[in-house]
Amino acid sequence: MEQRQPHATVPVFALALAAGAAACFGVGDAVGFHSQAAEDVFVVGWLMGWVLLAWSAIVGGGYAVLLARRVLSRRAVSRAEVALAAASLALIATVLATYPLWGTGSAVGG
Repeated sequence: MEQRQPHATVPVFALALAAGAAACFGVGDAVGFHSQAAEDVFVVGWLMGWVLLAWSAIVGGGYAVLLARRVLSRRAVSRAEVALAAASLALIATVLATYPLWGTGSAVGG
């Protein structure tokens, strides 16, 4: 009986979600909040960024756990899967470091 192996498309999906989150945050920063319409775009971009980032963390983290379980059970793991999973987790960490959920208010440091 053939056992289905996960495909490398899962970490690509996590990478795409994290890139989408970074793009949403970037658009929100570029638009700013100087008018009501710009503030609406900023808020939607910020919310969509967090939704995409949360899903990318769930998908990427889940796949990393799956890869770790496969390595521990001595099943074959391709280098491409590991590289894609590492790239997606690195992008997630970079976006989290660049756009933290809290601590970005105007009173920080002052």
